[in-house]
Amino acid sequence: MMQPQLIRSIARKFSLPPSDAAAIIDSILARMTASLQKGERVYFKDFGSFTKKTRPGRHVRHPRTGQLIWIPPRPDVDFNPVKGLLKAKRR
Repeated sequence: MMQPQLIRSIARKFSLPPSDAAAIIDSILARMTASLQKGERVYFKDFGSFTKKTRPGRHVRHPRTGQLIWIPPRPDVDFNPVKGLLKAKRR
C-alpha cells in the first residue's frame, strides 16, 4: 500500500476530505520522524516498533575502478514487527 492509497482509505472510512486525511498522515509521520531523531522508540500496538540505529562504517570497492572506498557510519531505522504480523505475513 502506498501513501495515496492509505489517504483515500482513511478519508473513506472516517468520512473526511482527502486533504484532512493527508494532513493526519503527514502529522503522524512528522511526529515519528522527530521521535526517531531524538533516539526514542516508536511503538504501535499490534503492529511493531521503530528504533533508530547506526549502520557501521565499511569499506567497499568501486565497481569500475576497483578502488577501496570508505562508507562512513550512518543513521538508519530498524522495524521489529509483532509476532501476529509475522504470522500473517507467512500465510
